[in-house]
Amino acid sequence: MALKIEAISKNIAEIEDKCIAIAFFEDNLKLNMELEELDRKTGDGIKNLIKNKDFKAEANEVKTFYADTKGVKYVALLGLGKEKEFNLNKLMDSASVLSKKIRGMDIRSFSIYFDSFRNKNFDFEAYLEKITQAAAFSLYQFTKYKTKDLDKIKTVDKVNIIVNKDDANKAKKAVDDALVYSEAVIKTRDLVNTPPNVAIPEYVSAYAKETARKNGLKFTVLDEKQLEKLGMECYMAVARASVNKPRMFILEYKGAGDEKPIVLIGKGVTYDTGGVNTKPANYMANMKDDKAGACSVIHVLEACARLKLKVNLVGIGAMAENSISGSAYKPDDVLKSYSGITVEVIHSDAEGRMVLADALAYSLKFKPKAIIDLATLTGAAIIALGYNASPIMGNDQKLIDKMKKASDKSLEKVWEFPLWEEYEELIKSDIADIKHLGSDIDAGSIIGGIFLKKFVNDTPWVHIDIGGAVWAKQEKSYKTKGATGFGVRLLIDFLRGL
Repeated sequence: MALKIEAISKNIAEIEDKCIAIAFFEDNLKLNMELEELDRKTGDGIKNLIKNKDFKAEANEVKTFYADTKGVKYVALLGLGKEKEFNLNKLMDSASVLSKKIRGMDIRSFSIYFDSFRNKNFDFEAYLEKITQAAAFSLYQFTKYKTKDLDKIKTVDKVNIIVNKDDANKAKKAVDDALVYSEAVIKTRDLVNTPPNVAIPEYVSAYAKETARKNGLKFTVLDEKQLEKLGMECYMAVARASVNKPRMFILEYKGAGDEKPIVLIGKGVTYDTGGVNTKPANYMANMKDDKAGACSVIHVLEACARLKLKVNLVGIGAMAENSISGSAYKPDDVLKSYSGITVEVIHSDAEGRMVLADALAYSLKFKPKAIIDLATLTGAAIIALGYNASPIMGNDQKLIDKMKKASDKSLEKVWEFPLWEEYEELIKSDIADIKHLGSDIDAGSIIGGIFLKKFVNDTPWVHIDIGGAVWAKQEKSYKTKGATGFGVRLLIDFLRGL
């Protein structure tokens, strides 16, 4: 990650940086002794803005002024709103607004006075983690394929978080851990944003191999011949129309001796045309994001290795491209899955569950204590929850509850959907064991989950449908336009909490 963020202990009046940022609550606009000392050097600039009501500390309000002191050239005041209404979500929002405002001023380095964020709900590690992540995520830009006007792109190179000397050691640990999360999300964004003519299945698999080499992970890959030999007809049906051949990569991290592993499976459709049931043009845009589940799995395992978590993990990326040709699979086909279950095809654009069906069944060979899949499975997830949250469902309530707890900590929102027996009726087939889609659009996300459940047997399993949260259509808070990296923080916090 090009942006450098670190915690440093220093009196803020002694800080030498282009800009220093100080936060205030709307109902507490008082200066402590350190701020009094700094403000004297600025000619009482902070007090004057407050006194004249030019700065009211309303939520996400940012006011800057030129200080021209020996150490600092600019002071940025950040409003946090009312103290009783403040929470970690608002903390990330305000830190993101601040970071982008300062970047817009073409300031390449700034410092944040951490103590100014303290309130009655203050949690040192949590606040430090979220400020670090907010700065990293909001300052993210994907510019790899730009060749013109690069000198006009404003960037920030360094963010210092100023802490007390007594807190220096635990601050360094909190920031370092937060940066592992941040880098995992940013690398996921980069890989998902990489265009489909570059990020074909073989490319992503090679990327996973290099990540494994750098982090001491075991790596295995299955090519199209091996997948076909294993009898993965569902997987190969999706892949066979494309000139870009499928790859299933397997990453293994061992941090807990002989314990049974947790298997993470990511859908990795590098581009989805819809196949024979071709998508309308406006629905085909940005379908490079259909590989996001697999991209996330790579970086979750990398982060766990860097954090040295005491857990055993297997990460599977089911990579394929759903294209169009004379060999494309089609509605009415009946395919035999790796598990032996026969599947009637209803619609070729429900390809993700076909790839995942064989990947889920294959994962049972690792004798996992739990399976979690992450997939851009349905547009119905958007209809149900919009773009800010993901449906989760599964066959083990304890596992689901642990995922909800991780959601609360990571701030990546999930909502549990039911997998009631009544829904089983909707995937009954007249000519095969099951069909992969219902006959109408009812309960779209749930039907996807009901189908996948058939391939995990009795192993505890959770399915996370990131179909909406995977992509941001507009820049807001710490989300930038494009891939969001949703699910990475959620899974790391889930694994860390075990």
